[in-house]
Amino acid sequence: MAPIPLSPALSVDDANTLLSAENLKGRNALITGGASGLGLAIGTAYAEKGAYVTLVDINEEDGKRHAAGLQAKGLKVQFITTDVRSWEAQVAAFKAAIKFHPRRTLDIVVGGAGTFSEMFLQPDEPAITSLDVDPPKPPTDAWDVNAIGLAFTAKLAQLYFEMPASASATEEEGEGAPSQQGQPKSLLLIASLAAYFDIPLMAAYTSSKYGARGLLRNLRPIFAARGHRVNLMAPWIIPTAMTVEWMKMFRAVGAPEGNIGQAVTAAIRCAADPGVNGRAFCIGPHRIRDLEDDPKGLNGGKVMNEFLSQDVAGWAEQEKRMLAMMGFPE
Repeated sequence: MAPIPLSPALSVDDANTLLSAENLKGRNALITGGASGLGLAIGTAYAEKGAYVTLVDINEEDGKRHAAGLQAKGLKVQFITTDVRSWEAQVAAFKAAIKFHPRRTLDIVVGGAGTFSEMFLQPDEPAITSLDVDPPKPPTDAWDVNAIGLAFTAKLAQLYFEMPASASATEEEGEGAPSQQGQPKSLLLIASLAAYFDIPLMAAYTSSKYGARGLLRNLRPIFAARGHRVNLMAPWIIPTAMTVEWMKMFRAVGAPEGNIGQAVTAAIRCAADPGVNGRAFCIGPHRIRDLEDDPKGLNGGKVMNEFLSQDVAGWAEQEKRMLAMMGFPE
């Protein structure tokens, strides 16, 4: 593929416009974290637009159940059980996704697998009083999944985006494949708004999501030079199975919650709009914003100041109240 340019920031109106995305028909997508929550919602939306979709997740029970439900609707969906912390497991998932498509090609990858971390401090954390007792090793799941696993996904996307497609599929089998061969391939990294402002007690989670942000900033010139697109989505907390306990606290203090429909709108834009490249999108409670995570936008600082003062006004006080609920003194 010939090099493609990075794109300028989208207006708020453009970012919040849901595309018809007719060009997703016949394309092939792989989505990690696809068994539930945001990954499943994105995979469902792509499949409803006519894409071939491979849902990838460690949660085999939910993944198979949801894939079967989508297949029963006539959608082209499969599920592959995968632990994204394993390079070998991800390689197998990517191969399965490519074999699922008539032209043996891969067009879209969404790195959506994620997990929370334990808090860096616990309110009842015992002090070390003797060298005779070693402290327990903290878990590393957040970094292993959110950063290392995502880095594996990004590298495999680049490699398999560049694998030649099969020439044996017919126009009908490929559902318009010849007209789509020139479209840039698309990688979407799912981070979190925690990568754009500090949550000290969730240091492992927030720093792992900084890894996703770092991937965007460093991969976008590489991908663009090779003719591929890469974008990032940073949602505010969205009600899912993973966020149940956190949502209870958010609701108790009156904090806003994210909108999964807006996240899907952004994911469709990133997959279907060939002119969007190198952008990061804030998925807030009320609207989507281009974060302007580039030097012109002060690396996201300008938009985040607006977001914190306008979209989640009162967050600082709400965060203090949640910390008190968890047993931390002010």
